[in-house]
Amino acid sequence: MNEREKACAAAFCGNAIFGFSFLASKIAMETAPPLFLLAVRFLLSAAFMTALVAAGAVKLRLKGRKALRLLPLGLLQPVLYFICESYGIKYTNSSFAGTMIAIIPLATLFLGIFLLGEKCGVRQIGWAVCSFAGVAVISLSGSDAGVVSAKGILMLLGAVFSSAMFMVLSRKLSEEFTAFERTYVMFLLGGVFFAAAAAAQMGFDLQEIGRTAAACLRPDFALAVGYLSLVSSVLAFLLINYSAGKIEARRSASFASISTVVSIAAGVLISGEPFGLLQLAGSVLILLGVYRLNAGGGEEGKEKRLIPAREH
Repeated sequence: MNEREKACAAAFCGNAIFGFSFLASKIAMETAPPLFLLAVRFLLSAAFMTALVAAGAVKLRLKGRKALRLLPLGLLQPVLYFICESYGIKYTNSSFAGTMIAIIPLATLFLGIFLLGEKCGVRQIGWAVCSFAGVAVISLSGSDAGVVSAKGILMLLGAVFSSAMFMVLSRKLSEEFTAFERTYVMFLLGGVFFAAAAAAQMGFDLQEIGRTAAACLRPDFALAVGYLSLVSSVLAFLLINYSAGKIEARRSASFASISTVVSIAAGVLISGEPFGLLQLAGSVLILLGVYRLNAGGGEEGKEKRLIPAREH
């Protein structure tokens, strides 16, 4: 398996892991409010990665290396993305939000062309649209009632932009920082931000914070947040950041649609959710688009080579 194939496999696996996070989040939010859940998720992720560094399992070299350059990465993902996505869903509806979020690979493709000088032909754009169409079919097949407000649309556009910029910036920063270093700063910043936001939402009431924390000791919450923190955050984002440093941003981002297919499969197999012809057609379009976008070499535009960072 060559370097590009490894990076594609990493992007595929990372986004497949994300597919199960929707189910885990749904379980966890039955116990804790969203901001509190995000705080626990990213603080636990940062604590786990800190433990790896303290144990000597991984080396972290940020001192004297302009680590402040990583702060925008953490602000884009998870801070800005999760805020925009959450409020975007709140002020629209889930089917519209799902379709909007599916624009991320296309947005990444064009940002990669304009900001990184990556090359992409008409066929690649066509297959990216094919994958987007698959998500749109699935989202609209389960269309639900609800008002789609201008505020919600703007928030979802913010989510699309922040995620696309994250992929582009992560690729660029891979010249200087490893996947572990990029992921660590992301989670540290995310944990601190969401912890402060959750405390503010509770009015900094220590008793209320304590009651919420005590409720989180339930086994189902612990299992769900363990998956979200260690698997869907640490492992998945390490894979995503690794792939972003090895292949073009549009290739890495193209696998985002895989999470939709996996989330449908998880819903059907675990929760007994219905699966119809439109879901099947949408899944086929997604898989076809992702495969054709990454199959062969797509060598019409040789990938822009970046100086590889040290990977530990």
